[in-house]
Amino acid sequence: MPPVLYLIDGHALAYRTYFALASAGERLQTHSGEPTAGIYGFASVLMRILEQDRPDYLAVAFDTGKTFRNDMYPAYKATRAKMPDDLRAQIDHIRQIVDAFNLPRLEKEGVEADDVLGSIAKQAVEHGLGVKIITGDRDLLQLVNDRIIVNLAGNKLSEARDFTAADVVETLGVRPEQVIEYKGLVGDKSDNIPGVPGVGEKTATSLLERYPTLEDIYAHIDEIKGAMRAKLEAGRESAFLSRDLATIRTNVAISLDLEKARANDLNLPAVEAIFRELEFRTLIARLAKLAPGYQPPAASAAGGQLSLFGVPITQVGQSETFANHYSVVNTPEALKELQQALAGAECLAVDTETTGVDPLRAELVGISLAVVEGQGYYIPVGHRTGEPQLKLDEVRSALLPAFTDPKLPKYGHNVKYDLLALRRAGLDLAPIRFDTMIAGFLIDPASRSLGLKDMSEDYLNLTMTHIEELIGKGKNQITMAEVPIERAAGYAAADAEITLRLVGPLRKGMAERQAEKVFETVEMPLVPVLAMMEQNGIALDLDFLKQMSTELTNRLVEIESEIYRTVGYHFNLNSTQQLSDVLFKALGLLPPDPRKKTASGHFSTSADILEELRGQHPAVDLILEYRELSKLKSTYVDALPLQINPDTGRVHTSFNQTGSVTGRLASSDPNLQNIPTRTELGRQVRRAFIAAPGYRLLSVDYSQIELRIVAAMSGDEAMRQAFLAGQDIHAATAAAIQNVPLEQVTKDQRRNAKAINFGLIYGMSSFGLSRSTGLTLAEAENFVKAYFAQFPGVRRYLDEVRKQASQRGYVETLLGRRRYFPNLKSGANPNMRAREEREAINAPIQGTAADIMKLAMIALPGALQQAGLHARLLLQVHDELVLEVPENELQGTAGVVKDIMENAYPLSIPLETEARSGISWGELQPFA
Repeated sequence: MPPVLYLIDGHALAYRTYFALASAGERLQTHSGEPTAGIYGFASVLMRILEQDRPDYLAVAFDTGKTFRNDMYPAYKATRAKMPDDLRAQIDHIRQIVDAFNLPRLEKEGVEADDVLGSIAKQAVEHGLGVKIITGDRDLLQLVNDRIIVNLAGNKLSEARDFTAADVVETLGVRPEQVIEYKGLVGDKSDNIPGVPGVGEKTATSLLERYPTLEDIYAHIDEIKGAMRAKLEAGRESAFLSRDLATIRTNVAISLDLEKARANDLNLPAVEAIFRELEFRTLIARLAKLAPGYQPPAASAAGGQLSLFGVPITQVGQSETFANHYSVVNTPEALKELQQALAGAECLAVDTETTGVDPLRAELVGISLAVVEGQGYYIPVGHRTGEPQLKLDEVRSALLPAFTDPKLPKYGHNVKYDLLALRRAGLDLAPIRFDTMIAGFLIDPASRSLGLKDMSEDYLNLTMTHIEELIGKGKNQITMAEVPIERAAGYAAADAEITLRLVGPLRKGMAERQAEKVFETVEMPLVPVLAMMEQNGIALDLDFLKQMSTELTNRLVEIESEIYRTVGYHFNLNSTQQLSDVLFKALGLLPPDPRKKTASGHFSTSADILEELRGQHPAVDLILEYRELSKLKSTYVDALPLQINPDTGRVHTSFNQTGSVTGRLASSDPNLQNIPTRTELGRQVRRAFIAAPGYRLLSVDYSQIELRIVAAMSGDEAMRQAFLAGQDIHAATAAAIQNVPLEQVTKDQRRNAKAINFGLIYGMSSFGLSRSTGLTLAEAENFVKAYFAQFPGVRRYLDEVRKQASQRGYVETLLGRRRYFPNLKSGANPNMRAREEREAINAPIQGTAADIMKLAMIALPGALQQAGLHARLLLQVHDELVLEVPENELQGTAGVVKDIMENAYPLSIPLETEARSGISWGELQPFA
């Protein structure tokens, strides 16, 4: 096999990766707001090629601006959308990355990258090499032959596909050398190449099957009958011009020094430096794969540890840098010295090491403490290595006074975990004043780098040891209890000390973003409340779940048989490829979006595609039901019993304060916020959550809180008056829009009004309203116009939010919680801007609702205690709180909870709640 030269179409790949990440909802950017999606996508693909393909040679070509084609045809590419400003700003960084990798960058003024690629590919083949071109541009398919293949990007980064000559024929219906003839006939809308007006793809492939070239077609024009002949004759000049425009030149005066293109001579330290600047941590970790066997030099004379590829940085944890700055507390004497240090401390950072990730099941292995920067303590209590360590009882009695000293503020990273782990071991931690993870989240709610190790790099330029270096991965992974104490101590003590060191920079960052109020009045007081809720857990009716699982299994078998009967043959329902063949080949259904194909070339069968096909064939509706029931069964019905804590007999979900950019709480293990409630079967799952004997579940739910917030924030008088009068807001909206009395509003009118009332919160367009209501687009547009005519204050408010988001780059809630939208300021692509505008409209509303709910949760435990009530707060789901209440305290508890929730935050519109109670969460009845 000959050596292979890989050629990357730089601009095309940047475009495809940028839009692929954008369409997937990815908005990559640095902490300073610099967009990086195009850079990241390009670098990721480049590294995948280097990692997996191990090419012999590699080079990258870029466009330079206008070319000779613009002289030939001034309208060439004139209709192509302008490169988004935020992507344009990333191209220079992409060029820098190519240079940093020590790879040739191929460019020639006045020549397109396609022509550069074509010329270099031809030269490489003449020198006996094979060539693989990586691009997102189908024009390059014309270069495919026995020695050249083209790798074409798909809608997703994972859907790139190699094209041989046979693949070109299968996709376009013509051979590679006929691609230019094909473009001569059909043109190319993306490049504004005209082609022959009236000639479509099928006609073109049919003509080229009979006549291989344009010359052949026009030489036999007399054989072509009717209107098509007239179109071809009228478009002769355009056809040949279009072919010329589409033809890639392979004779450009440019050459490549193959020695400089060797893909094994990479400047990885330079790449690492750029990746650090751009905060590409996952890519930095992958760099090691490109240098197998590489060993970085020992620590520098200055005491700093060299990075993965020799770049001087500071490393803490297992490195010598931190070795002399931690103490192992494993003797009574050392424990007394620690007590003295705690007695004079002004603050205390705490971290725990455990045997697992569930704090309510894991055993405590050790406790890390730090009271000043540069010094850490590690107290081993649960190592199974046979080494000397203190007994938990003596550690507990020594630490408890400081741990509960009301004058000593406690710090931690994801401190709720440590609080739960300590409580399980008989300790407590109060008052908790600073969580570095939550602080980082408030500074940048969209950040994916909220781990302690990531934040250490971002804020302190310190690289920490990762846990896998101590316990390993996969089947050979051990627990911290099996790690020797001395080896664990540096790692563990660094966690506490770095947490302490982060507090200063994070306070500064929150001050710059005016996030202190939300941090101090909402998020930090909520931590112990959530810990209490997680400890409480909720009981399950296992018999009910067992019966439901059996019923679902039987129904799934029935559905499967019905699908096979309607289709006419058996296939693998869980194979997306086979399902695609069934729907779009066997049944002949038309895909809603023919562009949506998977890496295998099959049409997508994703949920949104199937929803658009609903009703077109019985099999579609059955497949949708099958998927829903399968997910319900696997995610909840069968999974919930396995998540019962053996010590408590209850399920304990975990609440995450940093899981949603709007400030809403997220729930996991199990996720109790995503239980479907729109279908009867989904609602049935809630019946499995039950009260303990002698108790009842009490649910108190805010009534239309987000619409009330809209009315309050917009100041719209008509909407305010409807709420103040206690009217049904959706009926009142319909009455105002339709200009009919309230009592004459029909169900359909109310339904449409409800759709727009809630739709405006999510930035719904007239098109969106049309799809959700069944109104025609014209009817929906008129409905929206009438709505804003009746509620002009809402229109002004929405316009002001858009304006503020665009000018300031952020929006904020009534309590000052911010969400940032840097792409609205940087000129992102239209789709991304539209999505961010919708999210910007929603963020202050949903975020304010989340803040109000959190304030109520903070106030509730104290109010219940003061009233002498013994209810336990269990769950928070969307706008609802669920409590477990002694049967004889139901009335009093409902009154306290409603009062706290309705008065959690003063609005010009009163907040209202509805209370319901029952034995199970799924069978609650209104409570008077």
